[in-house]
Amino acid sequence: MGEAKRRTQAAAASITPELREIAARIEAQMQYLETAGLDETGIMAAMVDHMSGFHHLMKNLNNPAIKLLGQEFAGFYRFAKIVETIASGIETGQIQVPGQERKFAEEHGIAAAIDQRVRQLEAKGIRGPALLEPMAGYTPDLHRLWNAASDELLTALCQTYPGLYRYGNIFEQAWLAEDGRMIPAPPPLPDSVKPAVLRLLSDGATLERELQAILDARPQRDLWVQAELLEQTYRQWGALFAQLPELVRAADVPEVSRAMVRKILEPMTQRIETLRAQVYGQQT
Repeated sequence: MGEAKRRTQAAAASITPELREIAARIEAQMQYLETAGLDETGIMAAMVDHMSGFHHLMKNLNNPAIKLLGQEFAGFYRFAKIVETIASGIETGQIQVPGQERKFAEEHGIAAAIDQRVRQLEAKGIRGPALLEPMAGYTPDLHRLWNAASDELLTALCQTYPGLYRYGNIFEQAWLAEDGRMIPAPPPLPDSVKPAVLRLLSDGATLERELQAILDARPQRDLWVQAELLEQTYRQWGALFAQLPELVRAADVPEVSRAMVRKILEPMTQRIETLRAQVYGQQT
């Protein structure tokens, strides 16, 4: 009896705050996906961004510690069982892995991210066309889904992630002129500038979504580990943003395109700084 108690205590001691936070993030995402009604395959696709953290837990904890985490976080336990079941099925050949599995997972990840940000903004009273400006960072991802996903997959994504449908519908309506013609787009960005702008939009959207998630979780949970991880993304984002004016000048980008970039990135910068100040202001 004493030996069993010592093993349990040793297992508990091996679960660092960082590892417990990974399990908590998996738990939170599982609760959301199960509420959305996803089956095991859909959950695996939508959890692609959490797989590295899950594998980190499996690598650094022994079975008793994993069991303790499963008792504390039921969603983490259910995800572990799903991974075990699917891995076993693939190994025995009962589950066939399609060649498009990774692409399918990425599409679910994009849809889930858009849905989460829409719900965050709607919770703050931002609805309808007012969503367009704070959702500008998701425009490239929305185009990817609308242009690359099959009609069947797009329908399933919109049903699973209602925020995706609402944002897509608002975006399409906004791009239609009153006479029914598409609003003309500004000249495309040069290849030397486009990757930087797309990276700023993508990482900026991630920063806004995740910083808001940290604020939403308080005071019930303090996601300090996630906040520290976001700081690296924030520093990289800031460094690239500081380089952008020189990239634009060197590429001789037309003024209409410069104005478009400023119109998107300047408000995004203000929102990120405001959210970040709120996150760290609550820690002091």
